[in-house]
Formats: sequence, structure tokens, C-alpha cells
Amino acid sequence: MSGYGFGKAGKPGPKPADDTLDLSGISREPVVADPRREEAAVQRGAALGFIDRGEGPVRRRRQTVPQGSVYIKGPKDTLDWFVEFTNERGHSAYWQTIAEFREMVEAKSRPGGAGS
Repeated sequence: MSGYGFGKAGKPGPKPADDTLDLSGISREPVVADPRREEAAVQRGAALGFIDRGEGPVRRRRQTVPQGSVYIKGPKDTLDWFVEFTNERGHSAYWQTIAEFREMVEAKSRPGGAGS
């Protein structure tokens, strides 16, 4: 039976190197920037084309649509036709072609639609 290496007493891990960084002198307090130097830095950045994204408009994400998946097995010539049709229509995903078919079918079934 394998314990996958858990709980086994073995060799101790590697010891840290003597040249580790000593961070004991670094302050944990927030950095206070000189407002004049900060403004000068922002102006230099703006001159180079940088844009402050922190003060711009808040972009809202589109509501996500629940996703599904379909596996289709069928005659190769029919599936090849569907792939080619999708490519000809300029769709980047098969669901877009299915959505187009759905619109056509629903348009036919509406009163005054094609085929009525």
C-alpha cells in the first residue's frame, strides 16, 4: 500500500542559503509620496503616452450566459457541410451558425414570416 509520501520520516529538506535577503530593516508602513514629485512623474508619463486607468470610467462586464456543450456524431459529409457552411458565413464558432438556423426557423413560424 502506498502512502504517497505523506507522513514518512525522511531526510530533512535543504537548508536555506547563507546569502538570503535580510528584510528586517524594511518598513511595513505605507509609502508617503511627495505630491509635487508624483505630479511631475504623472506628467512625464502622460507625455510618453501612458494613461492613468485608475481615474477613468468603470467598465462593466457583460452578464455571462450559462454555457452548454453538445457532441454531434453523424455522417461525415453532413458534418463537413456544416463546418464549411460555418466558415462561409464567417462565423468563428459553430454555435453562431446554430443561432442563425434558429432565427431562420423562428422567422418561418411567426405569423407573416417566410413560408406562411
